[in-house]
Amino acid sequence: MVRLLLLSLALFATVAAPASALDQAIAAPVGDDRIRALEAFFTERSERDGLNGAILIARNGKPIYRKYIGLADGEAGRLVDADTEFELASIGKLFTATAVLQLVERRKIGLDASFASYFPDFPYPAVTVRQLLSHSSGLSDQDMAGFVEAYAPKLAPQPFTMRELISAIAQAQRTMKLKPGERWWYSNLGFQLLALLVEKQSGEALPEYLDAHVFGPAGMRHSYIKTALVNRADTPNFAQNYAWPHRWSRERVRLEGVRGYYAETLYGNASVIATADDLLRFDTALRKGVLLRPETLDLAYAPQRLADGSPTFVWLGIGGMGDADNGLGWFRFRDESLGRIVWHTGGMPGCQTILMRNLDDGITVILLNNADSENLYKSALSAMRILAGLPPLDEPVSLARIYGATLVDQGAEAARARVDQLRTNSTQYRLTESDLNNLGYALMEDGRMRNALAAFHTMTDLFPRSSNAFNSYGEGLEKAGLLEPALQAFRRSLELDANNTDSTGALERVEAALKASRQR
Repeated sequence: MVRLLLLSLALFATVAAPASALDQAIAAPVGDDRIRALEAFFTERSERDGLNGAILIARNGKPIYRKYIGLADGEAGRLVDADTEFELASIGKLFTATAVLQLVERRKIGLDASFASYFPDFPYPAVTVRQLLSHSSGLSDQDMAGFVEAYAPKLAPQPFTMRELISAIAQAQRTMKLKPGERWWYSNLGFQLLALLVEKQSGEALPEYLDAHVFGPAGMRHSYIKTALVNRADTPNFAQNYAWPHRWSRERVRLEGVRGYYAETLYGNASVIATADDLLRFDTALRKGVLLRPETLDLAYAPQRLADGSPTFVWLGIGGMGDADNGLGWFRFRDESLGRIVWHTGGMPGCQTILMRNLDDGITVILLNNADSENLYKSALSAMRILAGLPPLDEPVSLARIYGATLVDQGAEAARARVDQLRTNSTQYRLTESDLNNLGYALMEDGRMRNALAAFHTMTDLFPRSSNAFNSYGEGLEKAGLLEPALQAFRRSLELDANNTDSTGALERVEAALKASRQR
């Protein structure tokens, strides 16, 4: 991994839109007060949470606000600009969905046809195309975990490709926990299967299909699929990805050999590269009916239904933005006080992305980040709110990383003082028990026992009524060989919750170890 020296918790390179572009934005009919409010909002967010990428906001296809922040390539010193090409992560599913719906319009695919009617060897005959598009097929990435790795030796030294997908699934013989249509459950595998369906029914590989039928007609000149087998070489405008190597890191690092998504040979669920302007062209092409008929788009945006008739509720609560249902590829907010808003997010190590579209007032918000950031999704909705004359959402940043970095660099006393200083500003910072707990275990797994114990102790101090906090502290003390303090921590955990079975077992274990040590 290569260190990105210019990106840190304290300082981020910020490049605003050129003055002429901003002047044009302010002249837009949205109103200069709201454009300035957007500028103030994103400037503050970039300083506090390290936004690094492109922001493009438009109304009816015409940009009203742009901002480019930070570096596309930290080692080369290349700044993000209008030509920067970003990994879109799961936003790529929108292009697969568009391709499927185009073939539905051409009557080459039936929405309610079983997937197995196109691939007879597919072992789940009740799964339909509609269910795959709406994440209600019951297919689970978790249930299918490792199926590619199990099949790959049959092909070695050749790589696993889309051609082997059905055979590998059939060989795995996995039982799904959910029945088709039973519940919403996000599935990357489902969109890989949809990509395979596009290829079979169109006679074109998905990269070529998208070039000819989506990217080309929409005018998306800087969009393409990138995998280990397709477009492998980085273009001059490609944005490298940067991520925190540890929960306590002050600086992000460039993801190199661990960039698993560029080692992938499958696609359909992700792997699309595009500029912010190309995503706006996609939005415009949809609004103008260039890619799909209006009635098809209405269907795509409408909440789909489960087998019991209820909508495909996105129970995961993506980004904490609010309740949503799944259409055919698109998510749609249940709260329509701002209008009918459809959207999709993307997230992978070192990148977060979102495309959010208000179908009623024509506002489109595009945020593409090539470095980890906590609240990118909420920022898109905040932009919608600002343009509607409403305050942005509260987007507090976790203090766990700041606490952890200070703890490792300066010690427990300085770390606690820093937390106490910042956490009083609850609209900008938060420190949850879960964040501290995860930090403590990460430090412990890295062999930083003194720091881990300090983090767990801080957790018990800030959350003194939490049985889990004392359980974690006890585990850390036990691992450090401090059995007497561990015993007290587990006892306190059980005083707070007598049903904490982890603490019950741990208490018995530590008592036995102490008894054995006294007898020696």
